[in-house]
Amino acid sequence: MAHIPSAGTVVMNGIRRAAQCQLGQARLLHTSPMPRALLGKMRQALVDARPATRTAKTPQPTNISDTKPTTSAAAAVVADRQPARAPSSQRSTRQKVPEGLIVEDHQPAGPEVWMPKVFGTIEQPTDAEVAKFVIIGAANSGKSTLVNRLTGAQVSVVSERPQTTRTRIMAAATVGSKQLVFLDTPGIVSRNALRRVSRTVVTSPWLTLAEADFAILMLDAYKLTQKSDAVERYLFAQLAKNSSIPAILVVNKIDLVVDQEKLAEKIKEYMAKYPHIVDGPLFLSALGNTNVDELKTLMLTKTKPGNWAVPADVSNDMSDMLRVEELIRVQWFTQLTGYLPYVVRQRNVGWEEASVPLPPMTVYTDATGEDGSTAVLQSHVQTRSAKELIIKQELIVTSAGEAKILLGKSGAKIKDIGRDAANNIAKALGIPTRLHLQVLVEPDSR
Repeated sequence: MAHIPSAGTVVMNGIRRAAQCQLGQARLLHTSPMPRALLGKMRQALVDARPATRTAKTPQPTNISDTKPTTSAAAAVVADRQPARAPSSQRSTRQKVPEGLIVEDHQPAGPEVWMPKVFGTIEQPTDAEVAKFVIIGAANSGKSTLVNRLTGAQVSVVSERPQTTRTRIMAAATVGSKQLVFLDTPGIVSRNALRRVSRTVVTSPWLTLAEADFAILMLDAYKLTQKSDAVERYLFAQLAKNSSIPAILVVNKIDLVVDQEKLAEKIKEYMAKYPHIVDGPLFLSALGNTNVDELKTLMLTKTKPGNWAVPADVSNDMSDMLRVEELIRVQWFTQLTGYLPYVVRQRNVGWEEASVPLPPMTVYTDATGEDGSTAVLQSHVQTRSAKELIIKQELIVTSAGEAKILLGKSGAKIKDIGRDAANNIAKALGIPTRLHLQVLVEPDSR
């Protein structure tokens, strides 16, 4: 009579065969960042499948990363490999770093890095005037691009993906004795999308209305004529119901419009939806810098006597930490696709200004003899150092699959993100920057 294996034996054999398959793949893909994580999970599955008494384990964050980093003066992207799992009784909360990989310990950023800029007493003329404008519109309508044009500085990060701006950002432009303050906000989302975005993104535009003297209502001309305008209809309906702030109607991306008659009908429709529009419509292209100066001239006529919000030579009050996070985030928004850019979170774990030694420099000087005729060449070695900002940032995702995409093949994607972000941070803060990025997996417990 043939032997019939038990159900437990069938399960064990299936798991062992799957483990052998994964081991073979791991040998073929030894340069990938994922096989160790998969192998560790498979080994744990074998242990869990054995008929032994087991205790529940608290899920630990998984540290996923790429191979050895490349280091330059502008950026150093650090990510370490998944360590072998130790018994729970011996496992520490600190991950083991592979031999040969240098990871410096730093303290997280202090309160002074997180706080918005405080300017104290602001020097301003006796006839100072000011006006505050909140820029409100649908996601990806060009609000941040317009703010950057109006200020002449890279204040708000910009990408082709919607919802790049995640919180309210203040910027300013000073012309003579007049100062224009711009409040850039996240894009308005429709009622159907409220559950898919964070509370801050949803509420920030509406709360910012209370801070402003005027609203810049921005419509996307291309979207009005080529796509659905459900978000715009929702925006104007909420404005008419809950606000009476005077507004300037701005129609952006005018260079992309083909059907001008349809656009004219849409603009007429929206002008009737909100009775507090005091100027407009003004047609412009923020990206092409068309008619932006005309809008700025109109805004300067709206100022009233009052104290400036920032000094004349300052374009924003963003904290250094917020600026850094924005510049890192725009890189993964630019280089990743699908839903992943919207679920990656950041956590700062290191911020330090360090003195970095530079190669010594030999200085040569001429010395003239007492009779004035003999020149003696003298030299001495001069030691040098330079200030450098070292930032360590964790990028957190909820699954190993998301981590693999964020890392890219052999860690190429995370290195590109770190290198480009570090270069932009150095320009924004005016100090050479070394940026360490580490990808972590923390399952979503919500």
